[in-house]
Amino acid sequence: MPNLKFVVLTDFSPLAKVALQYAAKMAAKMQADITILNTVRVDGVPKSNLRWKQIEKEILAAAEDEGKKLVDELSGKSGNAIYFKALRAHTVAEMVKKYTDKNKPDLVIMGSQGASQLKKARLGGTTVSVIDSVKAPVLAIPKFAEFKSFKHVVYATDLRNIAKELELLIPFLKGFGSHLHVVHVVTAIDKKVELLRTLAEEAIQQTNYPHIDFKLVIDDNVPDAIDKHIKHVNAELLTTFTHELNLYEKLFGLSVTRRLAYQGNIPLLAFKRKA
Repeated sequence: MPNLKFVVLTDFSPLAKVALQYAAKMAAKMQADITILNTVRVDGVPKSNLRWKQIEKEILAAAEDEGKKLVDELSGKSGNAIYFKALRAHTVAEMVKKYTDKNKPDLVIMGSQGASQLKKARLGGTTVSVIDSVKAPVLAIPKFAEFKSFKHVVYATDLRNIAKELELLIPFLKGFGSHLHVVHVVTAIDKKVELLRTLAEEAIQQTNYPHIDFKLVIDDNVPDAIDKHIKHVNAELLTTFTHELNLYEKLFGLSVTRRLAYQGNIPLLAFKRKA
């Protein structure tokens, strides 16, 4: 059986190094090969500008040199194949989308840090842009994270497609022997919520996974309620499924997944929900 394929994004910053160290330890545990990707930005310069072409070559050469150092540094920690690529693109999300559409990795890993309230509501950010753009799951690593294991995982769900989502999650968790804490946050309980809870409990029972529980939480602030549950169960990973934003969500930043990507103190594993 071929090794899993991880893509790890780097801009050679301290935050990116945290994500790389995390990815290397995780890859060793999961038997995964790593491709490190760096984006060389090509914004706003005419293609005919000869001086810029020379600068671009120098930037690419410098990135390749830094990439070789990263590969040499990580090779002894992962135990699997590690590669480096520096690719031209206008944005990180554009580069990652093109690469992942062609190469079909199992997981994209990147560093993630907080943003201003304005960015949260209006502008997004690199992590959120990548989550929105790629089909592969994205693992966002905060700056103080260190991989040990995933003994406790919180799965924040809207209960819309829980059976199929559990089918994706549980094989991943089995390798770690994780306890999965399924949580759904609502502002109030009504007949629809009661029906969804019954269906969720049935779906959970049908998985036959022994280490799983379900909690329905009543709270007006969904991200804060999830954060409290993470601390309560001492989770090492938060996972959720995201979707294409409608115009209203884009304007007002109402996606829970995107807010969780900013406020989390543990890694966020975001899956793209298929239409």
